[in-house]
Amino acid sequence: MKYLVFLSVIFIAACTSKSDRLKEAEAFYALALENKDPSLARVALCQIMLIDSNIPAYQDSLARLYIASSNFETGLRYAEKVCKNGPCENILKENMAAAYQQLGKNDEAEKLIQGLIADTKENKYLFQQLLIYFNAVKTTSFDSLSSAMLQQIETDSSMAKTIVPIVAPSSGGDQMVPIKAAVYFLIGNNALNTTRDINKGVEYMQRSLKEFAPFEMPRYVLQQVEQLMAQQGR
Repeated sequence: MKYLVFLSVIFIAACTSKSDRLKEAEAFYALALENKDPSLARVALCQIMLIDSNIPAYQDSLARLYIASSNFETGLRYAEKVCKNGPCENILKENMAAAYQQLGKNDEAEKLIQGLIADTKENKYLFQQLLIYFNAVKTTSFDSLSSAMLQQIETDSSMAKTIVPIVAPSSGGDQMVPIKAAVYFLIGNNALNTTRDINKGVEYMQRSLKEFAPFEMPRYVLQQVEQLMAQQGR
């Protein structure tokens, strides 16, 4: 009987200790978020995982933090665990698709994006699909979808108002760009990189800037093309 009481006391103490440690780690995580410090947030989440590795919300957050810091494989490992064991939010699926693309796993990325298109009907995912075709050098699919998107933009006001993220060369962060300008940019980029059609590439970069003058990426690409042509004496 004494042993049972003793073991019960140990068990309660252990549970209390785990609970206290979890609260401390959660407070640490909350402080990191308040200070907008992703590195400390990642450390705090790892502490939480050591204490209790079965909290989906924290697994989700840790997955997205790893992906944001370009640790794609680790981020995907946590993300896949979240999606396997319970609901998988759309923002996590977006992050997973981006990570798969960075790892060259375009088929896995495409599967996720097609699922998001079917589930949400959101236009931004069509652009993500186009980006996957570009990265995977699926030229026929790219040409077909880009043409269809430009036609839809002309007739669908909600499509025309869609904005999508494109990396800004000046900061390395995302610049939010109207979808028509972004599609023009990708068509131009595809012409330059896939078909080696400089005239078409330059034309669509210029169209992209006409649609959205502050667009950094096409301006940067045009500068690179001008430098290359100057070096070649054209």
